[in-house]
Amino acid sequence: MVASVLPSPWSEAAKGVLRLARVPVLAVRYRSGDAETAAWMGASNVPVVRYDDELPRTGWAEITQLAARLAPDRGIVPSDDAARVRAFGLLHEIAGEDGLGWNARAWMIHAGLESGGARGFPLPVARYLSSRYALTSDAATRAPRRVRAVLSLLDAELARARAAGHAWLLGDAPSALDVYAATSLTPLVLRDDAECPAMVPSLRGAFASLRDALGDAVSPALVAHRERVIERPITL
Repeated sequence: MVASVLPSPWSEAAKGVLRLARVPVLAVRYRSGDAETAAWMGASNVPVVRYDDELPRTGWAEITQLAARLAPDRGIVPSDDAARVRAFGLLHEIAGEDGLGWNARAWMIHAGLESGGARGFPLPVARYLSSRYALTSDAATRAPRRVRAVLSLLDAELARARAAGHAWLLGDAPSALDVYAATSLTPLVLRDDAECPAMVPSLRGAFASLRDALGDAVSPALVAHRERVIERPITL
């Protein structure tokens, strides 16, 4: 189950990781308020991945681990213990609580509430998400700082990989880290309407206000890496 409003970084990453793993999937778009589908998927949030009779997976780590288990030779996460610990730490900085995606969303929620919907999310969306995620004023205030901090971290990781002669963040082949980095950068850099024609105008406006607020915080190297992920082995 994935989000019906495009692009959700977490839903797009789940699709991308499973595609990288070459695991056949049936993607179903979930619309808020669809009680029957929510009951079937066993959760009230997306993405949700169901596999055989196992419990539904809703977290980025559980979904990533499932993809790695189903495709052990595809390099979804490193096989080396120390490298895998590092990879999951970086993934958490991108997709976990208080990570890049979390704080970019908090930033757009706060901007929508503060501006009456002129910036960030439209006011009804901002109010709904603020309540859903129990956004506090402290969290909203620190969101811009955390977004910039994680961007700096990713930029340094990319520079480290390049200096070691690697084409991707963790080596010579794409991994879940590349996928999550690319999808989480989308709200921060997306400018071409053709890349995501199904995006609703209000969401496009929220992303635009986030880009304006960030300025040049997303380095050209990160922008180029995102484009490479999208253009090469994975279509997100």
